[in-house]
Amino acid sequence: MSHETSMLGVSSALVRHSALRQSILAQNIANADTPGFRARDVSAFTLESVAQRPTLGPRAAAETLFISGIASPDGNSVTLEDQMIRSADTRRAHDLGTTLFRKSIDLLRLGLGRTR
Repeated sequence: MSHETSMLGVSSALVRHSALRQSILAQNIANADTPGFRARDVSAFTLESVAQRPTLGPRAAAETLFISGIASPDGNSVTLEDQMIRSADTRRAHDLGTTLFRKSIDLLRLGLGRTR
């Protein structure tokens, strides 16, 4: 088992992916009134993407995608409701990653005979 497919590796990759996605969603929200701006997102987090590109980081493993949707009359495709839903999903993924990381560390401490 390589480091990137271990529980610690996967949890840290999930947290990095969530941070990247949140950054892109924040850019979408910031440009909600910019004429012609197209909303973006990153590809979904998968274990395969972590295993294929372990050393390149989340920016290489996550493909930036344009979100399809109905554009407003000025050509902007950002809908704040959609961005807020995506942001909440990203928060849940980040929380999952930090919980997995914390529990993995707790398991290692337990194996060493230490507790918090």
